[in-house]
Amino acid sequence: MKRVIRVFCTVAFLSAGLAEITAEPTLKLHFAGIETLTKREDAKTLKAIWSQKETRELRTEVLGKLANHLGKISGGNSSQFKYILSDLGLGETILKVTTGDNGQNISLMATMSNTRGKEWIKQLKQLAKSTGATLQEQQQAGTTGWRVDFKEGRSLGFGYVNGWMLVGIGQSTFKPLKQAARKIYKEGRAIPADTENDLTIEVQASALPAAIKNQLPSSANSIRITSKLKKDNFFTKAVVEFNKELPNKIENWEIPTRTITEPLVSFTAARGIGLSTAQEVLKPLQLKPTNNQFFAWSQGRTKFQSFFAVKVDDPKTEIASLAKRISDFKKTGNDGESYIGNVVHDPKKPSVTWGNVPLFAPYLTKGNSDDKGYVVGGVFPPDPIKKPIPKELLSEFINKENLIYYNWEITGQRLAKWNLLIQFAAILSDEREQLVNKTKGISFITSLYSKLGNTITDATLSSNKLTITRKSHLGLSALEIALATRWLDNPQFPNLTLEWPNPTETSKGKSKRTKKKPAAKK
Repeated sequence: MKRVIRVFCTVAFLSAGLAEITAEPTLKLHFAGIETLTKREDAKTLKAIWSQKETRELRTEVLGKLANHLGKISGGNSSQFKYILSDLGLGETILKVTTGDNGQNISLMATMSNTRGKEWIKQLKQLAKSTGATLQEQQQAGTTGWRVDFKEGRSLGFGYVNGWMLVGIGQSTFKPLKQAARKIYKEGRAIPADTENDLTIEVQASALPAAIKNQLPSSANSIRITSKLKKDNFFTKAVVEFNKELPNKIENWEIPTRTITEPLVSFTAARGIGLSTAQEVLKPLQLKPTNNQFFAWSQGRTKFQSFFAVKVDDPKTEIASLAKRISDFKKTGNDGESYIGNVVHDPKKPSVTWGNVPLFAPYLTKGNSDDKGYVVGGVFPPDPIKKPIPKELLSEFINKENLIYYNWEITGQRLAKWNLLIQFAAILSDEREQLVNKTKGISFITSLYSKLGNTITDATLSSNKLTITRKSHLGLSALEIALATRWLDNPQFPNLTLEWPNPTETSKGKSKRTKKKPAAKK
């Protein structure tokens, strides 16, 4: 029975983008449903993406992998899950998770057709019977429901009432679901329709996957996310509340306007606590901005033009130190021994370049002479055009009070860049099994290039509250789409990893791949 409960928990958590639940109340979710949204006249982009072949193929593959996973951990047949998983998220969905003495209590209410409701009933009954438990038939709200009590002290209840599928895991869910069934039977709905938001998620920070939780200060308490589709864009707001007031030293903006040049397809500015978004760049390079600020941007001439800039005490010294650290990293016996390419330090410019790398030319050099103290890094030379960052872009955020983060991007173009940059480390380290090009996920990402326009995200910090707002076509930034797709695409899905397995681990009967020696070692 524990395996059966784990199955339903996994389905519930994945549908909400969560992996573990630890606190009470842990999660509340209300979603209008993708079919509801795509019927709207102002959902042109969403409808086009949802109805396209690439989306259908990726969704089918993901649901198939999830069904196989659930079949393995439950000891059941994966086909049982394939019959019902396809309904998740299509209609209006209400999910609530709390914590009880025997684990998580999960209640799910979702709209679906009578045909699909009967299919859910059929498959849930079969799944329950496969454990050897006895089904108890109960009457409620003029319809029949079923209850299953297992030896481990866990219980499962389910039923279908007037277009709503109701599922409860844990005895504490039964009373609220019975009340909901009666209300649906009389009024057609269990709760009032939400006219303000199409998506609402309330979750305790402790319930988040470690990959997300680790990005937040340890004092994070709760998160509330709301989103509304309007005029072909999702207007999203996330509020993170903390247990205590966060210290946030905000310096006046010092934007390297001569270093950041057109033609721009993205721009990011961060300061104060907002620097946490840049740690994956700053930490490996051991760069500490003297003004507590970070800037990143990309240009449109090639897919490889992505850059960052930070202000340091002495650019020449920082560049020389980085050159030595990289050289030491690549020495025989050290972690970077297998990394391809070679390091070139030019103290006159000054600059350090990681050369002889396919497609890319990563470097760190001194910023424009007008931007004193700045170093600039990238993976490809910048465009020769020296037109500075538009004043119109700066005016969007520069005077906004308590702002710690701002990002603007042309998401389709930026997605094409991230699709390559995510695999950059694999090329550099010669981990070629991480390079994936012909997958349903890659086809899906490629299909979005021409469909997604501007995404604008900003974050403000006031006392103990972080507020993030976004306007976008899909509710996600290019980086989030790229990472999420790589996760969904992974043969190890739904495991929370972006590391692609070696082909020998997923393909039976194929000869073991012989790893080529790095070119630098020949």
